[in-house]
Amino acid sequence: MSPTEQEGMPPAFRVLDTPTFLFLLATLIFLYAFLFIPPFIPIDYHGDGVVWLSEAKRMYEGEIIYRDFFEFLTPGTPLVYFFLFKLFGPQLWIPGATLLGLGLGLAGLGVVIAKKLMCSNIALLSGAIFIVGVYKNQLDPSHHWYSLLATTSALALLMERRTLARIAGAGLLSGLTACFTQTRGVAVVLGFGAFLWWESRRTRETGRELLKKLAWLAAGFVATIIVVNAYFIWEAGLPRFVWCTIVYVLKYGPKMADVNTLLVLRRDFPEFRSLGSFLLRSAGWLLLYVVIPFVYILVFIRYRRESGNAPREFWDRPMLLAIVGSFMLLSVAPAPDYLRMSASALPGVILLGWFIDSARRLRSTLIGALTLGILLVIPHAVAKSQSMKASMIVTGHGKLAEADRDEGSYEEYIWAQQHTRPSEYFYEPADADMYFSLNLRNPTPLPFVVNNGFTTVDQVADVIRGLKQHLVRYILWSRNNGDNLDTIPSWENSGDDHLGPLRDYVHSHYRVVKVFANSDEIWEKAD
Repeated sequence: MSPTEQEGMPPAFRVLDTPTFLFLLATLIFLYAFLFIPPFIPIDYHGDGVVWLSEAKRMYEGEIIYRDFFEFLTPGTPLVYFFLFKLFGPQLWIPGATLLGLGLGLAGLGVVIAKKLMCSNIALLSGAIFIVGVYKNQLDPSHHWYSLLATTSALALLMERRTLARIAGAGLLSGLTACFTQTRGVAVVLGFGAFLWWESRRTRETGRELLKKLAWLAAGFVATIIVVNAYFIWEAGLPRFVWCTIVYVLKYGPKMADVNTLLVLRRDFPEFRSLGSFLLRSAGWLLLYVVIPFVYILVFIRYRRESGNAPREFWDRPMLLAIVGSFMLLSVAPAPDYLRMSASALPGVILLGWFIDSARRLRSTLIGALTLGILLVIPHAVAKSQSMKASMIVTGHGKLAEADRDEGSYEEYIWAQQHTRPSEYFYEPADADMYFSLNLRNPTPLPFVVNNGFTTVDQVADVIRGLKQHLVRYILWSRNNGDNLDTIPSWENSGDDHLGPLRDYVHSHYRVVKVFANSDEIWEKAD
């Protein structure tokens, strides 16, 4: 869309017009097909979100994060689930329902933002690209999506104008982002600060006015962090909180090499299993790792070339998205795994729609091609989701559809359910899958351990202490990725392995009583 065309547009579209309502309704139905088996049986995909669900369950049972159990992220995600558990109890449908809500929120806010840059049809197309091409592929109720929702809310707040009240609100929402993912929160508030500096240079604003805006932004950011974290800092102590959320992340995070370094690119590159699956995964990979970063670069190049040919206001909104989106991308650049990249993509997807809207000669062709692609993907994806192999587990909190990753996964659930009682201590060294879904309790302060420096010597000692204190009867010893019993699973053994004392303790106090089809083992206390 040309600057002239945009100037003639109304200042704001109606947010919930009929096309937008129908788009959100379609989004709801589409996501429901991946999250539930009709009428309302949740599907368990075993994502990282089980860690924060199990932590929320521990908080619901009276434990305090950082003081009673370890977490290296800020407490926003388990807090959300804790409050939902307080309202509804630890129900199995809560993760799926929150993913529905997150998807609708991100789609709705994305359309609100996009409509301030482009015509309504392309704004809805941008939202569809994000939901179908990005969000649907990473349905994991983790901190990444909550932090993106807070960031997107801040972007929507500043799109129209930048008053002091709105800037303070953006600071509050950036602080909320940091309460879910601290690195993204810092990146986002720096991005907003960089945009305010850029805008002040274009408007020839005085340094005093810029400092006032930055002060309001920083004040909102800090205020939210204090309000959300103060109670946990008080209970655990400031040194412990800082060690968990800052020192540990910087010192030990890179030890998980295939997750928290650039080696994750090797892990997340699409594998060839079938031609159709490879093409779809490759398209998603290219969108995240090639198209989105290139879109940000193109925005800056276009601004440099055309900034003198358009009214000043024309560039404010795309540059806000480009600057903050670039900072979001930089925050995950040291470890750009698929989920982190997905949860940083929305500003870039919106800007992609902006470029499509600007390409007057190719606009109709591009819109038609993308719309056709989405319409072809949707029925295939929904049919595949609803026809997948899933086994039902009946628990005290309802039914759960177990999406089998291997032959032994469902077998493990059934065995654990038959041999344990609700609220019994049960230890999974490699995962946190069963604590929430089967209402079992983790006897240790850690959600999982790995055979590299990500799990420290002191943490291993804490695990052994928890096993002794709670007289744990059963341990599910996982042997993922072909690892043998002497290497509790990790993506890759770095040589910085501290689990020897735990292995020795298990060997001397437990015995194998069950071996599953996937080679996982149940060890029962022998003394």
